[in-house]
Amino acid sequence: MAEQSSPRTATGSVAEDLRANARLVLRTLTDPRQGALFRSVIAAATCDERTARSLNRFYAIRVKEWSGCVTEAVERGELPAGTDPDEVIRAVSAPLYYRLLASGDPLDAVAADRAADAAAAAARA
Repeated sequence: MAEQSSPRTATGSVAEDLRANARLVLRTLTDPRQGALFRSVIAAATCDERTARSLNRFYAIRVKEWSGCVTEAVERGELPAGTDPDEVIRAVSAPLYYRLLASGDPLDAVAADRAADAAAAAARA
């Protein structure tokens, strides 16, 4: 599944790259078929080791795909040296998954942009 996902966006701006990532996650989670699939796979992964390994592999691939935008931002001086690219990418999607699975708060463009902006601000700090 990860191999068929959309490639990362490279805008030349970490803030815009992270927003593009958040918008992609948003589209995936709110898609009637994909959103339901992700909820089901995540639920199954809590009690099935094989499913958990597959889900972990999927996310490892996707995080690595997008972490390049953070690495490039460090190289451009947009983010401080030592910034953990994987953690920044995880920080973008975590609030969106929380809304999907736990809070019931709306999953919309405002939430996606807020998650991206918060991750970018944290990475700059």
